Amino acid sequence: FEMTMLYRTQVTHIGEYAADALDDNMMILFNDNAPADVADYCFIHPAADLTGEIKAGGQFVLGASRYPITAVGDVVNQNLAELGHITIRFDGGAEAEYPGTVHVAGQCPEALVLGTELIFQTE
Repeated sequence: FEMTMLYRTQVTHIGEYAADALDDNMMILFNDNAPADVADYCFIHPAADLTGEIKAGGQFVLGASRYPITAVGDVVNQNLAELGHITIRFDGGAEAEYPGTVHVAGQCPEALVLGTELIFQTE
């Protein structure tokens, strides 16, 4: 079956402390308009168009890895569209812990490299 691509971008900058969050099984995304003090904690990417609604049952693609989306917070779609800013938690949670969080199932990467693709897909 075909997945529809909703959002596609890539990591172009890694904040000084961004990788620390990976130790906590999460990653914070922000587009390249992120305020400097916030950007230190984020994986930065160019803004992209969100062409549909990210929801549970879709997939988050990070480089060569695919993660099923298990829960989506209330403001995820709005925040991603406007700011490119969301948090991804690799805990398979069935309910969104915070409004700006996407929960996915699978092993959190230990590190990310520049150029890694970030894609959200839906069925």
